[in-house]
Amino acid sequence: MNKIAVIGSLNMDLVAVTDISPKMGETVIGKDFHMFPGGKGANQATAAARLGGSVKLFGTLGDDQHGKFLLHQLENNKVDGSSIQMRRDAPTGCAIIEICEAQNRIIVVQGANAKTDEDYLQKKINDLLEADVILISMEIPMQPIEYIIKELADHEKIIILNPAPAVPLSDELISHCTYLLPNEHEAKIIFNGKYEETEALKKYPNKLVITKGEQGVTFFNGQKMETVPAIKVNPVDSTGAGDTFAGAFSYALSEEKPLKECIQYAVIAAGLSVEKRGAQSGMPTAAEVKEYCSRAAVDD
Repeated sequence: MNKIAVIGSLNMDLVAVTDISPKMGETVIGKDFHMFPGGKGANQATAAARLGGSVKLFGTLGDDQHGKFLLHQLENNKVDGSSIQMRRDAPTGCAIIEICEAQNRIIVVQGANAKTDEDYLQKKINDLLEADVILISMEIPMQPIEYIIKELADHEKIIILNPAPAVPLSDELISHCTYLLPNEHEAKIIFNGKYEETEALKKYPNKLVITKGEQGVTFFNGQKMETVPAIKVNPVDSTGAGDTFAGAFSYALSEEKPLKECIQYAVIAAGLSVEKRGAQSGMPTAAEVKEYCSRAAVDD
């Protein structure tokens, strides 16, 4: 098994469940409230580790109650958090999540995640180079992302960029990435209107992988467009589904599976994740994915 490094955010998720999504200036009564470990980096690392991956997470926590709790949760999920820095000059990041009819709206407050800077990544470069597959998301500052992607590309590492939250990306940055994993909305933003979806997929064959929720996942294999269908699920909470996909995709790559098999595996894991509440708590184990595949084979 190849090693996986994840670079990204760690947050405490504050989740309000409601039957009515409030309009601007409106107050509504919620149904429930939960606190969950979250952040795209922590979520993706947890997803890969729960599936059996050897995962080390790189990021920043506040040296506070939330930070210590999140570090403990990573340990429980067998994620190596030894390279995470704890800072006293910023609080642990936080995400305020509204869930209404199994869909979510999210506000992220960076907090200590903003301290995941170029200096920190330079100090951790030797640890990062021990990994074979590196997964990066964008709830940390853009400058260190650009720095570390170029550095890792120079060492010919497998680099997966999950461009969320999305911003326009340069052609140079994209060229350094092995895989790009945007959803359909993020894909429009990262290319800044330069390409329609089909054009973008054809320009980046076997690199650009666009997730589309219930419509599955689309990529161009160099000869034709391929769509891997989503699995049928009973959705409860879509929070973390995209992170589950990214983590599962990274895990499958670390097992040296072909691209389409990596996507199929990640689609199953992401589908199973929405049947439970919470980003990390809903992420499936390898046994649960295997059980689903066994049931699906019998049904066929």
